[in-house]
Order: sequence, then C-alpha cells, then structure tokens
Amino acid sequence: MIPFSYLTHWPSITGKLAEIMHWSGLVILLLTTSFALYVHSLFPKKHDKLGDFERLLKEGPCRYVRQPFYLSFIIMGFGISLFCTSIPGFLAYGMMLPLWVKLADIEERELLEYWGEEYREFMKTRRRPLPKSNKKT
Repeated sequence: MIPFSYLTHWPSITGKLAEIMHWSGLVILLLTTSFALYVHSLFPKKHDKLGDFERLLKEGPCRYVRQPFYLSFIIMGFGISLFCTSIPGFLAYGMMLPLWVKLADIEERELLEYWGEEYREFMKTRRRPLPKSNKKT
C-alpha cells in the first residue's frame, strides 16, 4: 500500500524553490491565522446565527472588504499549498476556490435577507474577496 503522504507530495517540488515556497507558506500561514483570529475576535461570543449579532459589523477589516474571514481562509489555503510544496496541494487549492465562492454567495444571500437595505448599502462600499458565481444560490 502506498502511504497517503507520498501521494499528496508527488510529484514534489524540490531544491531552492521548495525551500522558498516552504518558508513563504509558513509566513502566510502565520499572518492569515493571526488575521482570522482577529476577525473572529470581533464576533460576539455566541455567533451561531445572524440574530446573535446586535449590528452589522462595519469596523476593523470590514471597513475594506466584505467577508474578511473568507479572505483569510482563501489566502491561508494558498499558504498551505506553498508550505507543503506539492503540486497536488495546489490542485486541491484550485478545486476549493469554487466552493469558497459558492459559500460566499450563500452567506451574502442570507445577509441580504437578514440585514436588508443596510447590507445592500454596505455592499456598495466594500469589495468582495471573491467574484460572484454565475449560478443562483
């Protein structure tokens, strides 16, 4: 039986390029993890549903981008691919991007339903970290 770790690292990237990718990936992971923790600290302690939020978050990273938590995970996924220095890792990352887009579409629909016009105005002044999918959610 072929070990799973062999399958996920074949074909591997080696040499100086692999070393640069590995350390760059580690830096990206540390930065995006810190960013995700900061964004999460802005949420109420209990935030299982939209009703747990007293107001629409517009400060912190939300001043610049809608869904900053997704942004951190998208960049984090790229960092993991770099850190692992494997071609299958980059392929897996590429396959995950459409799923992040779909998830962002679903969340935007829910936010519009819950916050209404306030979120619609918010959308006009902040960029989304991913393009909108063409399919209806």
